[in-house]
Amino acid sequence: MLRLNQLYFRNFFLLFLGTILVISASGYFLLEKIEINNHRLMLKNMINEFVLMNNKTTDINSLIAKIHKNTQARVTIIDKNGVVKFESNRSTKGMENHLHRPEIEQSLKHEFGSSVRHSVSVGVDFLYVAKRVDDHFIRMAYSLGQIKSKFLRFWLTTIALFSLVLFVSLFIAWRINKKITFDLKAINESLENLLKKNYERDFNSVKCCKEFDIISKRIEKVSRRLEKRDKQKNKYTKKLKELSKKQGDIISAISHEFKNPIAAVMGYAQSVKDDDMLSHEIRDKFLDKVIKNAHKISNMIDRLAMAIKFENDTFIPEFSKFKLLSLIEDVKETLLQKYRGRDIMIAVEDIYINADRVMFENLLINLMENALKYSEDTVHVELKNSELSINDSGIGIEEEDINNITKRFFRVDSLTWDNSIGVGLYIVKYILKLHNSELEIKSKIGVGSKFYFDIKYLTISKTNQ
Repeated sequence: MLRLNQLYFRNFFLLFLGTILVISASGYFLLEKIEINNHRLMLKNMINEFVLMNNKTTDINSLIAKIHKNTQARVTIIDKNGVVKFESNRSTKGMENHLHRPEIEQSLKHEFGSSVRHSVSVGVDFLYVAKRVDDHFIRMAYSLGQIKSKFLRFWLTTIALFSLVLFVSLFIAWRINKKITFDLKAINESLENLLKKNYERDFNSVKCCKEFDIISKRIEKVSRRLEKRDKQKNKYTKKLKELSKKQGDIISAISHEFKNPIAAVMGYAQSVKDDDMLSHEIRDKFLDKVIKNAHKISNMIDRLAMAIKFENDTFIPEFSKFKLLSLIEDVKETLLQKYRGRDIMIAVEDIYINADRVMFENLLINLMENALKYSEDTVHVELKNSELSINDSGIGIEEEDINNITKRFFRVDSLTWDNSIGVGLYIVKYILKLHNSELEIKSKIGVGSKFYFDIKYLTISKTNQ
């Protein structure tokens, strides 16, 4: 029968040895599958980004060359008949018809198609992902050699780390084993003293276990540990609740931003459905608006991470040049689909600004819809001396509420009838902060409110310059 220290050392060694063998074998296949899936997802995202970039350029050859250079991915454009039109890795001359490639056939049935196979054209094994866009196919691929080389380096590094851990663990186990041997000898001597009616037990010399000393002091230690554990548990539970609330708040806040484009889609779609006398021109215009707002919803979904970046102060605006007046008119048209019978007067110069267009649109929607919601008369949008303002003659805001109204989830007590969750002005304030501006509010009960901010540092030029 083995001693305790021998059992400990043997079992410890077998456990770690078995663990590293199982992880090495199963981890290889699992990590390989994960790596391929990760690259498949990367290719899908790259295709979607390519579609967006292709809509903004006419030089597709330069775009393909740039993507290939930056990502080492193979890029192929195939027409609806299977003829290769563009190819990043070789000339298109002499290339076979690609219509019956597995990934192309799959993309005819689903949004994306993918396959892992040998390329006859290039002579390399590839992971392919393809997507049909209008009358052509976009296909991107990574060579399996690339994928497996990255995966193999990672796997070997992991095995090396596990081996190092095993070595260190065995060394620690050996040191512990020596201490256990010493302690067992001390315990044995103490038990012999007990048999001899010698009740003087000295455990000060033990190096590892102190079993008898632990037994005599167990109740006291358990009490202290339980108290400490309860404090840690309460602290951890509180942290989990705060995290859960924070995530819930972010989801609620972003959900708030979906209301307007959804309302626009429903409004235009209802108009098309209810009015059989609509001209083809008007019907097409309404359907274009439905598609535009549907794309807007899709873009907002893609940027759900924005809310988390708001909380962590890591959001980086995507600046671009656009017409301020055109954006305001688009927002007006969208909102008036929801607030029929109302009017918004615009007195804004036709200027270009450099800002995050999606964020600026959210900002204008929040401010202009607030003005429509809390007033009954015409809302005025004005630009004077680089100051953009949204004015209404509504119910106004109490002076003590003005400083709090931009805080997240703050709601004025007198407006509890409203379904707003109180995030609109919080988002406006944060968006302006990212654009080096600040929201100012002037309001008087029964007279109306003015929300304004400076766009001096965002203005580029007038459109006629």
